[in-house]
Parts: sequence; C-alpha cells; structure tokens
Amino acid sequence: MTGRIRSVASLIVAIAALLSLGFGVRVDIEADPRVSTNDASVRKALQDELTRSMSELRLGDEPRPYYLAYTISDVDQLVAAATFGAPTAANRSVARVLRTDLRVGDPTFDNSNFEGSGGRFAGLPIEDDYAALRRELWLRTDEAYKAALEVLARKRAAAASQASAEGDAALGDFSAEPPAHVTLPLATVDADVESLRRLTERLSAVFREFPLVVGSHVTATAALIRRRMAASDGTFIDDHQRTVRVEVTAEAQADDGMKLHSFVPFNALTVAGLPPLPEMEKAVRAMATELTAMRSAPVAASGSGPVLFEGPAAAQIIKLLLGDNLAGTPPPKTAAAGSEERNEQSELANKLGQKVASPLLSAVDDPLLEEGPGKQPLFGAYRADDEGVPARRVSLVEAGILRSLLMSRTPRQELPHSNGHARGSRFTSPRAHLGNLIVSGKGGLPRAALIGQLDKIAKGGGVTPYVVRLLEDPNVPGLGGDNDDLTLLFSFGLGGSHGPPPVRPLVVYRVHNGKETLVRGLTLENLLPRALKDIVAVGREPLVYDYIDGGSGFSGIPSAIVTPSLLFDDVDIRRQTGRFRKPPLYPHPGFLGDRR
Repeated sequence: MTGRIRSVASLIVAIAALLSLGFGVRVDIEADPRVSTNDASVRKALQDELTRSMSELRLGDEPRPYYLAYTISDVDQLVAAATFGAPTAANRSVARVLRTDLRVGDPTFDNSNFEGSGGRFAGLPIEDDYAALRRELWLRTDEAYKAALEVLARKRAAAASQASAEGDAALGDFSAEPPAHVTLPLATVDADVESLRRLTERLSAVFREFPLVVGSHVTATAALIRRRMAASDGTFIDDHQRTVRVEVTAEAQADDGMKLHSFVPFNALTVAGLPPLPEMEKAVRAMATELTAMRSAPVAASGSGPVLFEGPAAAQIIKLLLGDNLAGTPPPKTAAAGSEERNEQSELANKLGQKVASPLLSAVDDPLLEEGPGKQPLFGAYRADDEGVPARRVSLVEAGILRSLLMSRTPRQELPHSNGHARGSRFTSPRAHLGNLIVSGKGGLPRAALIGQLDKIAKGGGVTPYVVRLLEDPNVPGLGGDNDDLTLLFSFGLGGSHGPPPVRPLVVYRVHNGKETLVRGLTLENLLPRALKDIVAVGREPLVYDYIDGGSGFSGIPSAIVTPSLLFDDVDIRRQTGRFRKPPLYPHPGFLGDRR
C-alpha cells in the first residue's frame, strides 16, 4: 500500500512536470507530428553553447563551472486505450526535454548530492532551429549556474558545522571517468495510433465474454526516445531507446465484497515484435477466466509456511528484495546533521562482502545484453548511462555473497568509480539503478520437483504451502486494490505499524498433496532483503520480466529482470482483514444483445 501511494504521488509529480513543460499535447490520429529536422544544427547548438558557457559563464568572484552536460531527449509517443471493446484514448505526442547538469566547485567538493541539488529540466522547441535552441540553452544554463552556486554555499555552510566521516574529504563528489562516444543509427516508431487503437479494442473486447469481470482496461504505449548528450569532458552520445508495452488489467468482486485484480503485460521493442494477436487474446482470456474463478475461491488463512514464487511473481519479488536495494549512490547530504533520508540508502549498500542471499543465488547486471531467454528483448539494455559513462557488466551477488553495487559518478569509499549504472527518467536526476538484472540459481529443478519439495517442507512443519504467480505492481496503472476500504488501508501500514509494507499477491494457489487450489485474500508480511537467505530451491527455466520503473512510456526507466522460480521455506502469511464495500445491488448488465 505504501508503494502504491508513493507511485500515485510520483504520477502526480510527473503530470505536473508534463504540464509545466507544455507536454501532453494531443495530436489527432490523422495529423503528422513530424517537424523539419537538422541534426547538424542540434549538435552545433549543443557544442557552441557548451564551449561558450565553460569559458565565459561567471558571477563576480564566484567559481566558473568545472563540468557541464546537456541532454536533449526527443520523445515520440503513441498511446491508445480501450475498455470492453470501446476506445477511451488514442493520441500521439512529440516533445523535447532538456536536462542541464552543471557543477561548480571541483570534483572533491561541489554542489551535487545535497538537498536541492540535481539536474534542471525544461522544454525545448521541437524544431531543429539553431538560434532558438541556442537561446534556450543559454537561459537554462544561466538558471542552472545560479542555482548551483546557491546549493554550493549551503553545502559549504553545512560542512563547516558538521563533523566529516573519515575518508569523506579524500573521496570527493564526482569521479573521473573516460568520456563515452556512442552513435546509433536513427530509428522511427513502427506503428500508428490507429493500429494501436484497433489492438486495444480487440484485446479489451475479450472481456465482453466475462460478465463477472466488472472492470477492465487495455493501454498500449509505443515510445521512441532519442537522446543526445554533450558534456564538457568530451562525451557525446546520440542514441535511442524504444519500448512497446501493452498492459491489460481487470477487476472482479467476490460476493463478500473483496475486490480482486489481475493483469497481463505484453512487451516488445517494436509493435511488430509483439506476440500475434490470437496469442495475446488467448492470454487475456486465460487471465479473465482465472479472475472469474477467483470470486468463489476460499480465503487463505493466516500463518507461515513455504512459498514458491514463479512466473512474473519471481521477478517481482527479486525487484523488491534485491533489485531495489543494489544502488551504491550515497544518500544526499542535508543541512541538518544525521538527517539523511533513510529510504535514500539502499538496504544492502553497507553489506559488501557479506552473505545477503542463499548460496544457491547469484546475480549480475548486464546493460549490454540485448536479448534474454527465448530471444526476448530486454528493456534495460543501453550502451552508456545518463552520466555519459559506458555501460558495464557487474557481478553483484556470487553464491549468496554481495560482491559489488550499482554505481553512479557519486563515489563511495568501497567503490570510488562509476560502473555505468546512473539512470534517470526524463524528470529525475540520474542515480544508480539496475539495467538488466540477471539472477541465476545453482541446481535448478523442474517445476514438478519444486512442487514436490514445497509439499515436503509443508508436511514437515505442519503448515500450508502456496504458489504465488503474480504480485501487485505499482508500475502498472489501474491496479487500485482495496484502498477504498479504510480499515484495510490502515492495516497496510498507514496507521503507525512497523516493518516493511506487506506484499500483496494477486494470483495465489494453495498446494496440498501436489494439487493446486486457487485462493484469495492474503498478504505476505515481513519480507525484507534478508529473506533472500531463506531460498531453498530454484527453478530451471528463467523468465524475462520487462517493465518501466517509475512510470509508463517515456516517463519511467526501462528495466528488465531475468530469474528462475524461487522457493522460500518460511514466509509470514496474513489473511486480509477489514470490511469490504458491498457489491452492486443488481447484476452486471453484460453485453448480450447489444448493438454495435
């Protein structure tokens, strides 16, 4: 629940940012959003203003910038949505975003990694007009310089009044890295809004066959982001990132009022790379069938026992326990001593060389890997990160021992250099973030053997085992859960409870003597990164889970996790409590006899 609320807050911030930059302009389906292009003009504007700013920008006796980087992101995004076969949205939008990263002081002590610091964002003209771009770059650089001087003064004052940790002065604020030079061939969006609209209509029409599904939504987003980055250290990047994601969400309600949700995503780099339509319809129909059956499924009992995470749930639990806790970027310093935000520090950041997971588990992050098992494309692939550092493969966990962290150019004592993992959305400054997290397991078992071992553990302890196939995902819109019920809302951690927020499974099966029975209404509690030590078996077949972290389309960070199924021997399970709103007083009207 806490994660869901944070995601809503992030969405509000992103929308506000879009509006403030003049984004979100709808383009008619028939309209052609293309404008005249001149790549040479854009590059010349970047280089000319970069050179002028580094040589001439100064305020009195204040220091000049010692580092300056411009990143221009050209966004071309198509979005279509539908519900029960009826379109709800169809638009195409183009936008150009500038991020300015300007540093004053020197690499040992500058204006970065302090409250109020970070890159500055602005909208740019989408025309490749040299004079117009130079003017905007000049104004935005002036703003960034003045803001950087203010932050540096506050950071100096804070440092003067606080005791420094041993080694901080020698560590510095900005690591020296070799400049990146990346140029990729130009790419274009391979679809039109009309084809996406037809796709969402077809997929959402499947739910017309399921009158007990009370709500459904299909959203298709195809985004192409061209990035051009020029920095004073000689870095120049001209690359792009394409993602296509179709999210199908649905909702039902049991007779006792409990709301039930499920979703199925389809991911590709191009629209042509999506699965065939009949295959997608089959997957949606299977999800709707399972959701309908869930209405009459028994409610799970509270207790503890072994849990097998498989399919998307395996990747989701890895993201929660491992992927979200591998960032090595130190938390921003603040004016008040010791008041750094705890949630800015990764759970595993101070455990290098220690056992953090079962010896069965190993993990690497490889942004240079473009395809996963089954030749499925990986969303987290890139050549250089958002600080202009070439991407690198990093071995993170070896047989359960944490060997490294994901690093940006903000150093830490154990890892003073970047390993090419600074990433940010179009509206957030880069920090360490995963790209393609690849988890492998020793002694992988076939599914039948995993179920047998699950049953064996349960019988030995007299507990109930479960198979979890899907978890609630804050990155998927439309999975609202039961937050209209205040009793449940406060039971999820907003009423002063301690510990991590519960994890809410969406699709769960109870196992008894090898037989699997659908259940509902449970949460998983006390799942912290140390729970990775409780993994006692892993599957044989890895699964690719592509997602957009922190948003959808161009507003999030494309990422991927590849992992086999994971068997935990002891997980706290709690039956959902609280009173639910009553179902509607009379049945769903259905779609029989409708006229289309």
